[in-house]
Amino acid sequence: MIRLYKVQEIAKIAGVSVRTLHHYDSIGLLKPSNIGTNRYRYYNGEDLKLLQQILFLKELDFSLKKIQELVADGFDREYALSQHIELLEQKKQRVEKLIQNAERTQRELQGLENLTDQERFSAFASSKAEDLMKKYQKPEASSTQEASKPQIETASSYAETHGESAVAVAVAPVDTTLPEEPVKVEKEEEDLEEINREGDRIYNTVASLMHLPPQTDAVQKEMNAYYTLLNRFYDCSPKMFRGLGDLYASDSRFASNIDQHGQGLAKYLKDAMYVYAEGLQDA
Repeated sequence: MIRLYKVQEIAKIAGVSVRTLHHYDSIGLLKPSNIGTNRYRYYNGEDLKLLQQILFLKELDFSLKKIQELVADGFDREYALSQHIELLEQKKQRVEKLIQNAERTQRELQGLENLTDQERFSAFASSKAEDLMKKYQKPEASSTQEASKPQIETASSYAETHGESAVAVAVAPVDTTLPEEPVKVEKEEEDLEEINREGDRIYNTVASLMHLPPQTDAVQKEMNAYYTLLNRFYDCSPKMFRGLGDLYASDSRFASNIDQHGQGLAKYLKDAMYVYAEGLQDA
C-alpha cells in the first residue's frame, strides 16, 4: 500500500514550513499527488524524493524559478545527486576558506598579521551561474539541446520597497506597528515590469468583482494569484497576508494608492485576503 502524507507531516519530516509547501504547490514546483475530497493535500514517496532534490538545489543557492526550470523535464536524479555531492563539497571548502579568512582578518586587527588586498577577498570568489548550470547537463547532451535550455542564474537581488508602485507597496513583509519603515526583502531575479503589470491586473480584476462576496471563487482565484506574486519576494505566511490586508485598509497611503483601481478596493481586498488566508490555514 502506498503511504500518503498530509502537508503537516511532510513539513515536519522535511523541516520546511507548511506555507513553503503551499507555495511550491501554487507555482507548480511540487504538487501533491492526491487531493482529497476534503481538499486536503496528500503527498507520496515520489513527492518526497523530488522535495529532497529541491532542497539540495536551494542549499546550492538556485532560485525557485531556476529550480523549476531544472526539474521540469529530463531531470536525472541519479546524475543530479553526483553533482549535488561535488558542489556541496565545493561549498564546504568555500565555507572553510571564509572561516580561515575571518580568522586571519581577526589576527590582522590584533596586529599579528598583515593581509594584502588580494588575500582579503580571496575567499569570496564563487562559481558563476552558467558553470553551475553545466554541472547538471549530462556530457552526452547535444550542443543543440544545451543551447535551447534556459541559463540558470543563482544570484538573488535585494530591493528596497516602500514606494508608490502598486506592487512595490504590496511586496514588503509588513510589521503593522511600524508601517513607515522601509523593508529590505529578498526576491528572485524577476522582471519588475512584468510583476507590476501582474499586480495591476489583479487589482483591476478584483475591482471589477467588488459586487460579489469576497469568498466568491473568482475573487479567491485572484487572491491565489496575489499570494503567489507576493511569494516571489519573500515567504509570505497566512498571518502576514492578513497583516498586509489590515495595512491596506487602515493606512491612508496604501489605501489611496490601491483605491486608484476602484473606490473601496483596499477595504474589499482586506476582506478577500482574510478569506484566502483562512483557507490556507485550514488546508
